[in-house]
Formats: sequence, C-alpha cells, structure tokens
Amino acid sequence: MGSLKSLALAGALALGASAAAQAADLAYAPPPPPPEPLGLKGTITSGVYLRGDIGVGVQSIGKYQQDDVTQYGGSFFGGSKSNAAFFGGLGIGYRFNNWFRADITGEYRGSSSIGVNDTIYNPFARGPQTNTYKGNLTSLVTLFNGYIDLGTWNCLTPYIGGGIGFANNRIEGLTDQGIVYANYPNGPISPTLGSAASGSKTGLAWALMAGVGYEVNKNLTLEFGYRYLNLGDARSGRITNAFAAETYAPLKAKDIDSHDFRIGMRWNFGDPNCCGTPEPVAYAPPPVVRKY
Repeated sequence: MGSLKSLALAGALALGASAAAQAADLAYAPPPPPPEPLGLKGTITSGVYLRGDIGVGVQSIGKYQQDDVTQYGGSFFGGSKSNAAFFGGLGIGYRFNNWFRADITGEYRGSSSIGVNDTIYNPFARGPQTNTYKGNLTSLVTLFNGYIDLGTWNCLTPYIGGGIGFANNRIEGLTDQGIVYANYPNGPISPTLGSAASGSKTGLAWALMAGVGYEVNKNLTLEFGYRYLNLGDARSGRITNAFAAETYAPLKAKDIDSHDFRIGMRWNFGDPNCCGTPEPVAYAPPPVVRKY
C-alpha cells in the first residue's frame, strides 16, 4: 500500500508540473503587432510632387479696340465674345503639411476663335464702312499657385486656392473683310480686304480655384476642379490692305478671362514608400521557458 501511495503522489506532482509549464507558455505568448498610427484616412505626407492637368475653358473678351475705329468715331458690335478653348499643363510643387501646398505651373491654351464687327465713317470715300474681323487666340500661361486643403474624408480632400503669374496671348490669322459705301447713299459699293501678321502681348495673369482631390494611394491624387482665370489683353499685328498700299492699327482684345473646368493628377515623391521598401519592424522573441 505504501508503494501505491508513493506512485500516486509522484503522478500528481508530474501532472501539476506539466500544467504549470503549459500555463507559463501561455503567459509568454508573442505580443501582437503595434496598431497603425492614428490619422486622417488617405492623407499624403508632405513632399515634392509633379502635376499634370487638362481641361476646357469658356473664354470671354471684355471688349475690342482698334485705334483707327476710335479715331474716326466708329464702334464695335456683334461678333464672337465667348468661345471654348482646350488646354493642358504641367507643374512641380511642394506639400508643406496636410493643409498647405504650392506649385508652379505652365500651360498651353489652344486656338479659340475670335471675331467682331465695326462701323466707321470713311473720310476718303465720304461714306460709311463696315468691317468684319476674324482670327484665332492662343495663350501661354505661367502661374505660381497656393492651395489650402480643407481636410480628408473617405480619401476626398476639398481645396481652395489662388495663383498669380503672367500670360502671353497671341492673335493669329486675323482677316479684315469690309464694305465701303462711297459717296453714300448714291455712290458705288466696293469690298475691302485686309490681313494681319501674328501679334502677341504679355501681361499679368491671376486665378482663383476650388475643387476636390481623390487620393488613390499615398502617391497618386486625382483632381477635379474649377478655375477662374484672368488672362489680360491680346493684340494682332498691323493690318495690311490687300488692294492698296495701306496699313492700319492692330486689333486689340481687352480683358480676356476664362471659366475653366480641369481634370488633373498629382504624383507625390515625399512618401518613403515611393523610394523603396521600408525596413521591417523587429519584434523581440518570446522568452524561452524550460519545461520540467
């Protein structure tokens, strides 16, 4: 009986030691990985970025001016003052933090039609004369822009901004078709025809803008936006009469502006993930527990 009791006591001690060892193993399980840092979902870290934009603008001309028309007491009427212009641009910028960024952009605005009519008194023909001007307007625009991002919700970041710079506006292919009523009202009617070489004018440009960015990932953001752009003035070259050895003052387009609708993208280079795979995080191994 004594030996049976001894065997039972030894078995109980062995079972207790095994349970204690298993409990020790459970107490030292590997810790879970640390949670991701808190922050706005989709927010891109600051850094250098490239941008590209395309869009269409509804351009308007405030008024037309031509010195000969003014000199002889004429006036402009009718014609085209608003036309669509397609544009594309590139830029480089820097995002300083989650709410402010700035960039410099350059864009080309494609040809848009311009045109207007005038009526003047022609002192040489002693009668009225009407003219119809038609041409094309193109622009090169450089802007220094600043933006305020208004916070990110579900990867969408609304923004507002403004820009200032300069625009080079060029009038090309200008023609001047007219009719002269000599010795009005009983005199003959004769056509006139003129053309102008290309002319350009560079001046101040400025913009106001608003839109929303969609952050596809930590590096790529798509933008959809509206922009009001003031382009300044444009002018043609001097107008040459096709039937006589005469030249006239250039046609001027004043107070050009545009309501632009843009689609763009930004590629951010400031995030470390863009330059390589981040170093893996090392975790301390669990302590070794000797089992008895």
